[in-house]
Amino acid sequence: MSLLAQVISYIVSPLATLLAVWVAYLAILRGSQPQLLVYYQPNPDIPSLIDLVVENIGGGSAFSVKFSEPLPVNCFGIEKPDGDGKLILNSGLPAVSAGQRYVFNGGQYAGLESKLGNGLPVKVSYKFRSPAGLLRKSSESFVLGIEHLKGMPTRTSANQAIVEALKGPNTTTVQEVRNELRAINRQLQLMVKQREKQDDEAGS
Repeated sequence: MSLLAQVISYIVSPLATLLAVWVAYLAILRGSQPQLLVYYQPNPDIPSLIDLVVENIGGGSAFSVKFSEPLPVNCFGIEKPDGDGKLILNSGLPAVSAGQRYVFNGGQYAGLESKLGNGLPVKVSYKFRSPAGLLRKSSESFVLGIEHLKGMPTRTSANQAIVEALKGPNTTTVQEVRNELRAINRQLQLMVKQREKQDDEAGS
C-alpha cells in the first residue's frame, strides 16, 4: 500500500466512524424528542361539536409547555356566535407525556370562526431531555383554524346512538330489550322471595 493510500485510510476511517456515531445519535435524539400537535377536530360522538386537541405524538415527554396565545374553547353557535367562549392554557401545561393527549370542548363552527378568523398563529415552546440527559428547548408553530371543517357531515357514533336510544322518548328496539330484561329481573326476584318463604314455612 502506498503512503498516500495509508494517509487516506487513516483520515477516512475515523471520519466514517464519527459520521456513523453522529447518525446514530441523531436517530436516538429524534426518537426521544417530543412532537406536539395542536388542532381542532369534529367531536366523534356529538354532531356539530368541535374539540380542541393538544397531543404529543413524539417519543419523549415535553415539560413546561407554553403557548404564545391562549386557545379559544366553549365558543358555541352554528349559524352565528352564541356567547363569548373562553380562553384557556394561558399558563401552559406542566408536561405532556409521549402518546398523551388533552381534549377540550372547543365549541361549534360559527362560535370558533368568530375567534379564529382566517387563522390564529400559535407557537408552542417546551423543554425535553436529550438521550444524554441534558435539558433542551424546542418549539412548534401552528395556525389554528376550522375552515377545513366547513361542510363536513355530522354523524352520531354508535356509542352515542345507544345512549340516545336508551334515554330518548321514542320506543326503540334497545329500549324494548332493556324493558324485557327489567321485567325478567323482577320475576326472578319474586321467584326467589317465594322460594325463601316456602323454605321458611317448611322449616317451622
